[in-house]
Amino acid sequence: LLGAKASQVYFTGSGTESNNWAIRGALEYGSQKRPKRSDFLPHVVTSNIEHPAVAEALAKYKREGLCDYTEVAVDTKSGVLSVEAVEAAFRTGETVLCTVMHSNNEIGSLQPIAEIAKIAHAHGALMHTDGAQSVGKVDVDVEALGVDLCTVVGHKFGASKGVAALYCSLDSREFPSLLHGGGQENGMRPGTENVLLISGIGKASEIALLEGKEIRRNMLKTRNLLRGRLVEALGSHGIDYRINGPAEEANSLPNTLSISIPAVQAQEILADLSESVAASAGGAPPPGP
Repeated sequence: LLGAKASQVYFTGSGTESNNWAIRGALEYGSQKRPKRSDFLPHVVTSNIEHPAVAEALAKYKREGLCDYTEVAVDTKSGVLSVEAVEAAFRTGETVLCTVMHSNNEIGSLQPIAEIAKIAHAHGALMHTDGAQSVGKVDVDVEALGVDLCTVVGHKFGASKGVAALYCSLDSREFPSLLHGGGQENGMRPGTENVLLISGIGKASEIALLEGKEIRRNMLKTRNLLRGRLVEALGSHGIDYRINGPAEEANSLPNTLSISIPAVQAQEILADLSESVAASAGGAPPPGP
């Protein structure tokens, strides 16, 4: 499903764990590879639309003095990063990681990960992508993308909640673990594995691999049907609206539709639609106090 070797995939309990592991591990790994300097502070390049599992982890590590990071803003209409803007955010000799989500969980925009990965490697940095929303819905080939780390979340493509994975192309003897304990997962992720849930994500991966094209066609057909009906209804009533995300289908997820209606509160609309339409005002809930 990922184009990876089995030995490069490590099972975790959630996408949050995988993202935190990728970031913390990359900070340690990158620091070890840089010349020993007492004032060295590893730098990270990321976007301003990352999942809280990435954004909050970076904010915490910065507060603790473990890193600095730069958020690159996406285009306000398409939700896609400018490759040039990402490249400009790198700091020569300091950037150790670039972490950018493969696709956005709210408007469905796909990011130019392969191009960004080339930039990261040219600067000697690792490339991590949060593939939670993409795996099982669009093609995610880690070799073709050129990423070093990729987060996979089971319940996003048919497996149970509570199981995820981290693809890591780096030598298990060099990339640091997030947890410390036993020798499970080749010593990379200590803790007794939940074999039942791992079997489930394995089966979901098999189905996604065998039936992925048909699943994507059905998702796209349903999304476009809903979009067409909404556009027709809103237009016939003279209601102003905006479709959020890329204009081209090839640059967005097949299952995600985002619409804004100016001057109308999202919660009011959701309250009226709650009995007939599955909709939300955003993605993952913001971090609490």
